[in-house]
Amino acid sequence: MQAREMAATSVGRNALTAGLLCHASAILVGMMTASGADVFFKIVYPFSWVLMTLGAYAELHLRSGRPLKSWRFYGAAMASVFPLLGPPAVFGLIYTCPEKGREGQAGLSGFVAALFRLRANLLLLFGLSMLLFLLFAVVTGTNDPYFRRK
Repeated sequence: MQAREMAATSVGRNALTAGLLCHASAILVGMMTASGADVFFKIVYPFSWVLMTLGAYAELHLRSGRPLKSWRFYGAAMASVFPLLGPPAVFGLIYTCPEKGREGQAGLSGFVAALFRLRANLLLLFGLSMLLFLLFAVVTGTNDPYFRRK
């Protein structure tokens, strides 16, 4: 028997992983006391919601065919808003959705292993990391009182 995957489509894998990266960076930077961290959080955190919802839509479309008529999609869209608990809830809702032709697989067995098998395009993740770093540098540089005086 083949192990279940968290995300089977390239759009789903890339969107979910990029959403997780944006979510984590927004939370970490939002907790910093650096000047401009709140602006960074307000920009990046909604972007993570959009990416997680897009990834959930792509994966649920592959599995069930009509994600807009599924409670799982709306649950994933609402869960992506919550800090820290949002991404695991989104991944859990996607993972427990049965695929077409395989109706008896609604459990969470193998969930953690499937999270570690979630592979995204490394070039996309590197580019997103660089964009997040540049956005952080610009936002904190323009809002820092030290640089305003100079």
